[in-house]
Amino acid sequence: MGFAMNTTDTNTLTIAQFQAIEARAHELRAEAFANVMRRLFRAVFSAPRKVISCPSCARPLHG
Repeated sequence: MGFAMNTTDTNTLTIAQFQAIEARAHELRAEAFANVMRRLFRAVFSAPRKVISCPSCARPLHG
């Protein structure tokens, strides 16, 4: 079974541990941002191709 932590059970982090956690958090944020930007650019650059390859856009115009 679990135990409840009270104020005397809290662990303190060393400065090095805290800096390591901050560095990892920064890495994760940077990776997430890069993934979002990659998806955004992919969507922006694939949109014209989708429009051009659309079957209704490929039909000749009858005027």
